Amino acid sequence: MSMKKTLMISALAAALSTSAVSAVSAASVTNATTVNITINDTAFHVRSIQANNTVLYALRDLGTAAGVQFMVNVKSGVTAYFNNHAIELHAGSNAALVDGEAISLEQAVQSVNGSYYVALEDFVSAFGVDSSTDASGLIAIDAVAKVHADDIRWIDADRLLASQLTEEGRIDYIVNAHTGAYTQLLVSTAASDLTVAPNGKLAVYTDGDGIVNVIDLTSKVPAAKAVSTDNSIKPELVWSADSSAIYFLQGDKGSVIAKLNVADGVITKVLDDKVDYKSGLAVSADGKKFFYTVIKPGAVTADANKPVDDDDVAIDNTGTEPQLYSFDFSVKDSKPVKLTTTTDDKVFVGGAADGSKAFYVSVEDNKPSSLVAVALDKTVTKLIGDKDVLQAIVVGDKIYALADSADVTSAYEVNIATGAVTTLGKLEGNVSEVVAAPGTPIAFVIDDAVYVKSDSGLKKVTN
Repeated sequence: MSMKKTLMISALAAALSTSAVSAVSAASVTNATTVNITINDTAFHVRSIQANNTVLYALRDLGTAAGVQFMVNVKSGVTAYFNNHAIELHAGSNAALVDGEAISLEQAVQSVNGSYYVALEDFVSAFGVDSSTDASGLIAIDAVAKVHADDIRWIDADRLLASQLTEEGRIDYIVNAHTGAYTQLLVSTAASDLTVAPNGKLAVYTDGDGIVNVIDLTSKVPAAKAVSTDNSIKPELVWSADSSAIYFLQGDKGSVIAKLNVADGVITKVLDDKVDYKSGLAVSADGKKFFYTVIKPGAVTADANKPVDDDDVAIDNTGTEPQLYSFDFSVKDSKPVKLTTTTDDKVFVGGAADGSKAFYVSVEDNKPSSLVAVALDKTVTKLIGDKDVLQAIVVGDKIYALADSADVTSAYEVNIATGAVTTLGKLEGNVSEVVAAPGTPIAFVIDDAVYVKSDSGLKKVTN
């Protein structure tokens, strides 16, 4: 597999400041043997030795397969350039320099017959790569440079859209879901989050003026194109199921539900009931049924007998809990229907494709958060009620959810039609999100990195 390598031109420290460990004697080193190691999904023959009961691997064999460039150092060392970093190693030393900063190594570097040998864990830490060992003992190294993602969503079964926040704004990348290789898509300072169309061909956002822009994700050089001159505030964008239109909330308080036809930029109002603070918009596959939440602001009162400068006000939050609503656009003169009235906090998850029900996570003090379905007739059903639900998403005819159970995070699949819940497995680490879309694999955000699920396990694709 080819890798994009950028050499870093910089002066390295003249010598290591840490103490060196004497090279092992010839009697304690076995003759080199060859082992098979998978590097970037390709099998390579790598020389190895046994040194003081530890397996060490030929640095040049590992590095060459991973795409490292080497330069012999006159001070009995070697300098390696990899993924914008310079790594300096010295024979007999239990430390390395990475971009001039010393790091400790588990085993001292060994020089045998003119070749450098390092422990696997030291190669992984010094070069910033990932490794795993399967049940049969086969070692796999993933040395593809990866981007850090602050937000992630699927484009299609092979590509992810990763967003990275910077001090200047946001950078969006397209990430290969199989390898982690990435390319830059968009750099912005005032753009809203990108929303990917169901067909995986387009993504939409609004700029700082509220103008709707669409990017063709199939183009070799994707470029943004304005599809409407309307500059009203649009806090949420939702694609139609056929990727031909975009629904959005309109106004600084999200009062109106509107529809934008991508082909000609025509905007039509779907609902204008003068009710503010709508959020969490979901649209059925036929574009006729809508779900959303409404949060009423607290009532502010002030004592008329006190000076205004005292800023002595009281806020009454009674009745401000979020409530779910449905609206049927196909029925003439229909009105929105309030589906819930309970005082629990409600984190909106989405709606069924046929518009028959909506889903949310119910949060109450001193109770596990539960995954709940509410039907158009206001019937409420707990789908997951015995575990603490952390997050959930609607994906076609299924819901994927994460929940705390017995001090571990488990993933679940819920059949929307039947309500049946299937356990997908337990996950190690700090699991914060499950990410999926119709026709794509499942991905998880674990310890701030993205892992894609496959038959062979979890593949790390972002850092």
